[in-house]
Amino acid sequence: MPRFERTETYPAPPARAFALFRRPAERVRMAPPELHLQLEDGPNDLALGSRLTVRGRRWGVSQRMTTEFTAFEDGVLIVEEQRQGPFRAWKHTQRFAAAPGGGVCITDAIEYEPPGGLLGRLATAEAIRRELEGAFAFRALRLTRLLAP
Repeated sequence: MPRFERTETYPAPPARAFALFRRPAERVRMAPPELHLQLEDGPNDLALGSRLTVRGRRWGVSQRMTTEFTAFEDGVLIVEEQRQGPFRAWKHTQRFAAAPGGGVCITDAIEYEPPGGLLGRLATAEAIRRELEGAFAFRALRLTRLLAP
């Protein structure tokens, strides 16, 4: 299964960064505008067992994804897995830790299986990797501002 991993450090306490990521509306705002993400359903704050449904548009196709939060350790860990959506499999693990010298270190690991069918011809593992690189670059810019001291 293809895997994407990225670690970033920001000048904010881990609890402050975690508080941002536990709010679904903030998670959607961290996505690049070209994904056209909209929150369709979900709680105000995430917890173990929460479900989140977002709609977006990419590769010329409107897509809807429902994920469930299968692991949740306050201030430390968030794991979400696709329950319905375009991918054959999608698991996103986020870890939050104090960074040496201060701040927060956020590590994201995404394991995924590209979609099948016609969409799978466009959304290959390599195309998804490129999309993730771009999305995380955008998120890094947004988080630099949101988590500034």
